[in-house]
Amino acid sequence: MDKFIDFQIIKSLALKIGFQDCGAIKVKEFDTFSFSNWLNKGYNAEMQYLENYLEIRRKPSLLLENSKSIISFITSYNIETTDNKNNNPLKFASYSLYNDYHKSIKQALYNLINCIQDIYPDFQAKVCIDSAPLFEKLIAKESGLGWIGKNSLLINKTFGSKILIGEIITNYSTDYNTYLEEDLCKDCVNCIGSCPNKAILNDNIINANLCSSYQTIENKDSIPNNIELNGYVFGCDVCLSTCPWNQKTAIKDSKILGLNPDMQDLLMAMNKDEMDKLLFKKAKKNSPIQRIKYEKFISNIEKARKI
Repeated sequence: MDKFIDFQIIKSLALKIGFQDCGAIKVKEFDTFSFSNWLNKGYNAEMQYLENYLEIRRKPSLLLENSKSIISFITSYNIETTDNKNNNPLKFASYSLYNDYHKSIKQALYNLINCIQDIYPDFQAKVCIDSAPLFEKLIAKESGLGWIGKNSLLINKTFGSKILIGEIITNYSTDYNTYLEEDLCKDCVNCIGSCPNKAILNDNIINANLCSSYQTIENKDSIPNNIELNGYVFGCDVCLSTCPWNQKTAIKDSKILGLNPDMQDLLMAMNKDEMDKLLFKKAKKNSPIQRIKYEKFISNIEKARKI
């Protein structure tokens, strides 16, 4: 007989820890055709690592023996106290102003698992975040947490698209979602029209070669002359900022994410043209910007300053 946990136990604990919402689906195999087609067209640019572990993407059950469920959790970073405005000419994607979300969400999920194991000692789970080879947005959608917008991001009716996703794969069955949110983007094309490089294609597809986020983070070489950064030196918020679902969904605080004061200092120094390598190294210790080197960071700044 399958081990079973009431989903309301999971959700109650998840909300108490600080997640905004969660949903569950039964472990299954996923169709990789569309993803493989995206790779074959070269839309992943130089992100060859996305070509790895296709079998795990197809069969997430390979990540945990006797797995039964995938539970998806969302965390909003659309927090009222975020300070990335003040008409700064140079900007970071707003998620990067917080402590490294990989560590924060992973720790929150481990805390959740520990709480569940206090009740169900044989509850086993594998923690995943966006670095794991999962179709996380599709899983979140099938978990009832929203729909996929034209810019390929998950949009939640309550919390918009400034959300981060984490999952656990567990050996327990639970109550699975049976309702799929309709696509509420309808005829809105704000995100498509706002993208400075026309990276958002039809059918929720992104051409990473043209995406500012890819160019400022994943591309280790010089950014092509035809790419406009709109002042962003790490990531990009342009399409998120024009999304109507993000205009009235700010939360007051987050128990999971915390603003990184060193990133605030770096933002201020960058805009005063007072860059310091030690300041950059200090900021990247617990920040998503640890993914780039100082030389790349300076190169991004120089590119972003060119109008």
